Amino acid sequence: MFNFGRKRKAPASRGGKPTPEAGQKRSMFRMPVEFDVLYTLDGRRGRRRGRAADLSAGGVRLATDEDFLKGSELELEFSLPADFLDTMTIEKEVYEQTPFGLRPETMRVQPPGFAPMHLRARVLVTFYDLETHSFGHGTTFFDIDEKSQEELQRFIHLWQLNDIRTRRSIVD
Repeated sequence: MFNFGRKRKAPASRGGKPTPEAGQKRSMFRMPVEFDVLYTLDGRRGRRRGRAADLSAGGVRLATDEDFLKGSELELEFSLPADFLDTMTIEKEVYEQTPFGLRPETMRVQPPGFAPMHLRARVLVTFYDLETHSFGHGTTFFDIDEKSQEELQRFIHLWQLNDIRTRRSIVD
């Protein structure tokens, strides 16, 4: 077919990995988990209470009773929910000293709880949730230290593992 100077249409994507052009904006898995958060808006004194609606290693959706401008910076303080760890065990490899040298042994142990989090977040988007009558804020973490990043990733990993095990036991 002749186009006579018009640009050709790009071929439609056929499966494969979603691209940002296809509407995928997140680079990290975001999981639905709810917990309380204390926050402080930069430039304002006092802490207020909000609720995390979902979490990823890169950010959190925060529900509050106040509206923030895009780009607002917040100090967040929260404890990751750990009640699901009470019934969970993971395999851990330990080494035992024997007359023949160190020997690996696999043990089932309960994972330790999570460290309290103190993170900085920047508001990317704000919307009003008619269902909860609160403002929702999509945020991204910044200036995050390596230990906090690892703790978030550990939480997400254990939460997913617990979710898989729970769904499997319901199906069986």
